[in-house]
Amino acid sequence: MPSTLSRIFFGLGCFTPMLGLGLLFHLFSNRSFMAGIVSLVICLFVMLVGVGIGSLLEQKQKEKQLAFLHTFQPDQFDFQKQKSYTSYDLLTKIALDEQRKKLHIWMPDPKKVGITNKAYIRMPYIINTYNYSDILAVNLKEDYERTDSVHRDTDFTHFILNQLKEDDIVKSKTTKPQVDKVSSMDLELIVDDKASPSHLIRFYYAPYIYIRKDSPEYEAYNKERQEWFTKLKGIVEQQNDTAVSIERPIETMEPPVLIEPSDEDLTEKTQILVEVETSQYSLQLHEEIEDTSEPAPEVVQVEPQQEVAAEKPLSYFEQLIEKNRRQLRGDSTDE
Repeated sequence: MPSTLSRIFFGLGCFTPMLGLGLLFHLFSNRSFMAGIVSLVICLFVMLVGVGIGSLLEQKQKEKQLAFLHTFQPDQFDFQKQKSYTSYDLLTKIALDEQRKKLHIWMPDPKKVGITNKAYIRMPYIINTYNYSDILAVNLKEDYERTDSVHRDTDFTHFILNQLKEDDIVKSKTTKPQVDKVSSMDLELIVDDKASPSHLIRFYYAPYIYIRKDSPEYEAYNKERQEWFTKLKGIVEQQNDTAVSIERPIETMEPPVLIEPSDEDLTEKTQILVEVETSQYSLQLHEEIEDTSEPAPEVVQVEPQQEVAAEKPLSYFEQLIEKNRRQLRGDSTDE
């Protein structure tokens, strides 16, 4: 973290080599070779001392600001037990509360600080708290180039990622990324917050000092960054699985198994259908007869005497036959 005093020493360290070269040429031109070499060595020594003191002062400033940053704590948060990380430039800090499923992000107070790219002593912070479900994406970056990413499958996530991708393209054009060297190693968090959706956690940042990718320093920074990325990636994937399970029904209905009916079942079903249809038809026919039929005529019974009287009279021939029959029986009386 630079300060006024550290800038002075760094400036002195950068100026003394030029002064030593100037004295060297001047003394060589006057044939004072030994004096020129001694003056150059002294200037290089002053340069190393100035740079060293400046670096030490910046480290002291950084420790003071780090202690001041630790005074900002969210509610119900145990700093000793929960996992946290402070950005290389002290502009941000992240912490995971695994018990409450919360993500805490420290950032400069925009009302008091505004937009800043460098931390300074006693710079105030605010703490934003998000649920695990608010984490939309996590990106790994080196010199503004995205090397790995995981994100939620939502419209807002794709919208934010497209905007940030355009900003990264503009920044990458202004800087020339090295093939085997890097000047920044970042982890980017995208959260569901329209005011500040993007939070950059720097694991290494030195715009003018590159480190090689095969160096132990790079391996140390990358190992810690990869651990955080793996942790946050698991949270995002878990939220994706939860969202998919909510969209799908809890129990899937299996299609019914079709069983071919036997001959007996077909016979029984056919008989039942016929009986039902016949009963319905008979019922309808009965109703139609009751509605359209006329009362039957009464039957008059005829007495036997009336039936004899109603018989036809005998003819003349029949009367002769009947008379002969009476004579044979001994009845000679004529009627």
